[in-house]
Amino acid sequence: MQETVSNQRDHTAWQASVLAVVAGFADTVGFLSFKAFAGLMTGNTILLGISLAGWQWMQALYEMGIIVSFLLGICVTTLLRRLWVSMAGLVAIEMVVILVAAFISSNLAAFILALAMGIQNAMATRFVGLTLNTVFLTGNLQKLMLAILTRTTYASGRTDRISVILILWSSYLFGAALGAVMQTTMAHPLILAVLPLPLILLRKNGSYKGE
Repeated sequence: MQETVSNQRDHTAWQASVLAVVAGFADTVGFLSFKAFAGLMTGNTILLGISLAGWQWMQALYEMGIIVSFLLGICVTTLLRRLWVSMAGLVAIEMVVILVAAFISSNLAAFILALAMGIQNAMATRFVGLTLNTVFLTGNLQKLMLAILTRTTYASGRTDRISVILILWSSYLFGAALGAVMQTTMAHPLILAVLPLPLILLRKNGSYKGE
């Protein structure tokens, strides 16, 4: 019997790592190229506040548009999952959206890239028993500190949540550093962001509804 969206089986820690690398890469390239974040809506909200305080209305509309694009990505993915679109289908959609952003030279690419990160954010959130975001890290770091303080384990003690969150954080950091390097050496660095995504389809824990 197929699982419902609310009863997903867990992804593995290395799948979280792959997604975090992609997000870190996309956020760095997006910020260096368009002065806005692809996945960090907290950062974009701060930039929006600065623009509003400076009466920079066009800049404020630009930053608001990126936030709306991210939210649209979440909505689209949620609807597609309810329509039983498979993980492979969602990965393919994210890859296409990132590639479109890679070859658009205008600021429109910032909206498209934020859409892709919204898709990724809603595509997978459960990793070996823990709800984590692969696109932004603040909540994950909070869980890390709580885990350190309580030394809590999960999944019958087979995996330590501290190590999983540290892997995700360092993967995001690696993706960010790689994005900064590629931004200075490639004409279309976002092409590299799509290459790891098919790896998350190599699952060993089953799938959610539609897969």
